[in-house]
Amino acid sequence: MNKYIISVRNTANGKYENVEVTEEVYRAYMRTGWNIKDNDESFFKHQTQFSALLGNIDDAVENFKELMNTKADTEEIVELNTDLQMLCKAMKKLSKDELQLISLIYFENKTERECSEIYAISQKNINKKKKRILCKLNKLIKNQKF
Repeated sequence: MNKYIISVRNTANGKYENVEVTEEVYRAYMRTGWNIKDNDESFFKHQTQFSALLGNIDDAVENFKELMNTKADTEEIVELNTDLQMLCKAMKKLSKDELQLISLIYFENKTERECSEIYAISQKNINKKKKRILCKLNKLIKNQKF
């Protein structure tokens, strides 16, 4: 008769001990172990295990600063702020009606159809006006006429 032995950790003393078990327990234990091994291998191929992030001087979780490209992020933020300032200056050059239409569409999330009802003109005319205004804004920003 075969003996089925598995190695388990004794929580009282923290050491591993061999324990004799039935065939059914052994097979279930080994199957679970194999599944865990397969899952771990698959996991490691695609993910960074959280425990791998531990290990600072005080075993605290890393704060990921070393993974961030702060120079690029800062450049993007500065560029975005510059673009926004240019857009704001260009929008100040629009007429009151032009500014209202752009505000309705882009800041209040109104559709062209909703704007057509507000202005009592066709949606097609709203679309033409919007395109004209956007072209005007684009020219103002490119030419920096503000």
